Amino acid sequence: MKYLGIIIVLLGALTLIVPALANFETNITLAIGMVLLVAGAIAHVFLYKKGMDKE
Repeated sequence: MKYLGIIIVLLGALTLIVPALANFETNITLAIGMVLLVAGAIAHVFLYKKGMDKE
């Protein structure tokens, strides 16, 4: 659970990389990638801090 934020960030990166390589980028894919990257970064900060507090 501690690494859920990083997994979300990686999914966001894949959401941006795969359409770019396949040449079918749209504003929708870019927006989804951005949302996943931001949400993953925020989740990582909170979940990592919560994991450190337990130790």
